[in-house]
Amino acid sequence: MLAPSEVSPRSLHAVSPMSSPPSELTPRALVAGGLIGSVLAVTNVYMGLKTGFWESGCVLSSLLAFGGLSALARRGAPLSPLETNLSQTTAVSVGAMPASAGLLGAVPALTFLGTQPPGWAVALWGVGLGTLGVLFAFSLRRRLLEEEALPFPTGAATAELISTLHSTGSAYAARARGLWVSGLASVVLTWLRDARGLVPAASLLPSTVRVGGIGADGLLLGIGWNPMLLGIGVLVGPQAGLSILLGSLVAWVGLAPGLVRGGLVQGADFASLSSWLLWPGVGLMAGAAATSLVSQVRALPAALGDLRRLGEHGEGWESTAGQWASRAVFAAILLTLGMAWFAFHLSPLYFLLALVLAFPLCAVCARATGQSDIAPISPVGQLSQGGFGMVAPGQPGLNVAAAAVVSGAASHTSASLWSLQSGRLLGASASRQLFVQLSGLLLGAAVAVPTYFLLVSVHGLGSQALPVPTGLQFKAVAELTSHGLNGMPPSSTLATGLAFTLGVLLSVGARGKLARWLPSAAAMGIGFVVPAYYAVTLCLGALVAVVVGRLRPSATQTVQSAGAGLIVGESLLGVLIAALLALGFLQPPG
Repeated sequence: MLAPSEVSPRSLHAVSPMSSPPSELTPRALVAGGLIGSVLAVTNVYMGLKTGFWESGCVLSSLLAFGGLSALARRGAPLSPLETNLSQTTAVSVGAMPASAGLLGAVPALTFLGTQPPGWAVALWGVGLGTLGVLFAFSLRRRLLEEEALPFPTGAATAELISTLHSTGSAYAARARGLWVSGLASVVLTWLRDARGLVPAASLLPSTVRVGGIGADGLLLGIGWNPMLLGIGVLVGPQAGLSILLGSLVAWVGLAPGLVRGGLVQGADFASLSSWLLWPGVGLMAGAAATSLVSQVRALPAALGDLRRLGEHGEGWESTAGQWASRAVFAAILLTLGMAWFAFHLSPLYFLLALVLAFPLCAVCARATGQSDIAPISPVGQLSQGGFGMVAPGQPGLNVAAAAVVSGAASHTSASLWSLQSGRLLGASASRQLFVQLSGLLLGAAVAVPTYFLLVSVHGLGSQALPVPTGLQFKAVAELTSHGLNGMPPSSTLATGLAFTLGVLLSVGARGKLARWLPSAAAMGIGFVVPAYYAVTLCLGALVAVVVGRLRPSATQTVQSAGAGLIVGESLLGVLIAALLALGFLQPPG
């Protein structure tokens, strides 16, 4: 992976003084970026509601943009690396909207708590928070990318991929083959499963196989026919895949039978058991989140310094863009304030308090992303929930809405900085990237919000089809911080405390020499919340990728592209089938 210190900003794309400057902000680049970003937005809604994961799409959108724009360039002007980069910048901004609008966590949590904001308000809310995130990323660009030279590995890898694609034709062919073949296979399997009912959602162990006196099929033990889950496993890797499987085995094989035998849960079904198992799962994730935030405490002084420098830039276009960005912050705040008050029942006072928390925590999130390539979006949201639980006890809805301000802005801050790092290494115009990032917010909201409400109307929140692990986590933390231990299921308090402690210990240990061998606490927590066959299938994808990589190291990039194709194929067709069902053009199979 290419680190910023290894290459100057212009070294990946040099221009002869006698040649004309390469094209960058072109209509075809914008259109391609918008289309690819719409695919990412749909994919992230579908994938996020099912598993809690979402993908920035920097690498995937670069690959798709290069392929699409290369085809157009055969009949027009030659394609430049800067055009490809601008397309991926647009796509990433569009694709991050599900996270910024709270569609994966806060909005489902509010629905569980009895509040359902209207779709148009959620869209405007997401645009406002996304604008704040993009502008804050732009204000941090000089300090984090140039002065401190934080690596932002995903951004550097994106720049390296774009440069390679434009210099080596075979690089695209190898990646594209895996993407399109796996995507087509994913589409066919999803159609046979969801539209025709010829393939089951999962192949479960028979009821004759007993686990603690409960039939294995009741615990949803088996393997799912979900290409998306296989693809996620390929991308997250073996450590995360095995960690999710371990968490699932502890929850559904270890704890679930005892809960039924002890009478702590009435009913040996997914809905009944998950209402109890959710709590230790959240404990694991919260322990990991707390550790992540503590490790970033040293970044707070620098984050406050970043705030003081908001809008301070160099000369020329950079100064103009920086001043314009500073002024646009006020308009974004007013828009989000109006939606917070009207639709999310968050008073102006509490909104401004959330905003005060959002800016330094966005800076902390940006620094963590730059150093580790992991954006701690959920942890900063949960920290906000803890603070508002003390400021406004007994109001879980307010708790969730306030945390959504922080996590929503942080989502676009991290995603934007990945794209800005890629642009810096390729010699792109930061002001043009800022323009397309802001433009992408409107398209992202127009695509992501209807997709969310469509899927929820067809499948229902909290079902096997849409377990919504992040939404359940937001809800559980809100109830815990607002009401204390009252209302928790019997005997779940001790389990949650032990899980939190284990999450802290695993996360601390993962920062030392045992990092390769210890499971991920956050991933284990997800295993407690999703159906067991989700975890088995995801882990299988991770292990298959490892085996193929060991047997054929040269196929590693093709396998990664194939994983992305599996995710995109099922996501797009899954949403299409949901639309056909909602419109009455299809009948539910079986």
